[in-house]
Amino acid sequence: MATFHEIPIVIVSMSRWDGDFSSASWSLAKTFANNQTVIYVDYPYTWTEFVRTRKTPSVTKRKNALLGKENGLVQLKEFNRNLYALTPPLVFPINWLPKGKIFQKMSSLTDKILWRSIKKAIKQLGYSDLIFFNSFNPLYLSVPPQDSAIKAKVYQSRDNIRALEAYLQKHGPEAEKIAIQHADLSIVTSKQLQKDLTDLSGKQVEYLPNAADFELFKTAFTDKLEKPEDLQNIAHPIIGYTGNICHRVDYNLIQAICQAHPDKNLVMVGPRNHYGHTSIDLDAIPNLHFLGPKRLEQLPSYLAHFDVLILPFLINDVTKSIYPLKINEYLASGKPIVATPFSEDIKAFGHLISLEADHSLFSDGIERELKENSMEKSIRRNEEASKNTWEARVNSFWTLLQQALK
Repeated sequence: MATFHEIPIVIVSMSRWDGDFSSASWSLAKTFANNQTVIYVDYPYTWTEFVRTRKTPSVTKRKNALLGKENGLVQLKEFNRNLYALTPPLVFPINWLPKGKIFQKMSSLTDKILWRSIKKAIKQLGYSDLIFFNSFNPLYLSVPPQDSAIKAKVYQSRDNIRALEAYLQKHGPEAEKIAIQHADLSIVTSKQLQKDLTDLSGKQVEYLPNAADFELFKTAFTDKLEKPEDLQNIAHPIIGYTGNICHRVDYNLIQAICQAHPDKNLVMVGPRNHYGHTSIDLDAIPNLHFLGPKRLEQLPSYLAHFDVLILPFLINDVTKSIYPLKINEYLASGKPIVATPFSEDIKAFGHLISLEADHSLFSDGIERELKENSMEKSIRRNEEASKNTWEARVNSFWTLLQQALK
């Protein structure tokens, strides 16, 4: 049999390669592609979503592939010649169905559509074998088919699906447990998830935390990056946040920070998905600015021109299972950081960042980090990030997989 590096990895995920914010699955895909062929399978579009979003650029460029009129496999040379994106055909929405035989039958039919698309892509690239890597998408192919082409089955959990939105809670928790039980290797990104999912599945789950593209994000520390145009008219000091602006964020804390620091501007870079998660009129806060989603490659330029960085997450059942992608991106920039102590994983960085649960103390921490910052501290932060790269995580992954297959 060919070695693992000689056969392609097929990654299915809940995110799409050109989505509004970076994801661990996409970062892993790009890193794996440094040594072998990777097929990144887009989160399937349902017919309902297609009708609702058919005029958006992301759907327009995929339209023919979604309708089965053209090949859905595209080489992403701009990232890596070994990296491919696969757009599978449209599927029927089934999550609304109650648990039972009808749901199981429709789920099986959907999985067959997706698997047929994957096998076609593998054959097109001249391969017969594959490694199947489900990166936190138990709603699809939680149990891959009994196919001799699959040389290893991996499941990765990155969030507490049991505490997320109702859509995922309906079928997700049971599907995730089944996915772990059928995988050769199951990995998680946080200590809490490792404990919870090992207990729930009855099978050992391994810890493989998130990381960062260190070579990209260190430029915020080592290079003189041009100030982005949409930051030009925002006065310093700037309190910065990058990432999804969603259910994880403590919006009462955001409001408190802005009120406690009228002399500063708080800038949030990322897609706005906070609607329904707060009653605060965020747009009415004069020193709070939303700059929208940016490509991963653009983020270092923003970090370079922020004065202090924040991770203002709620402390609850969702966030206690999070090892945030952005912590190592933040550290690579060398900038001072203030976060809430939302998880065991973030607490592990307590020697380098300020951790404050109280809103008033969090605001005080911002002032303290700004005043006490130094080149020595910046170097220490940057050096810590250099230990947490995606390359290092991929090396650990291969070791874990080989051990699991023994």
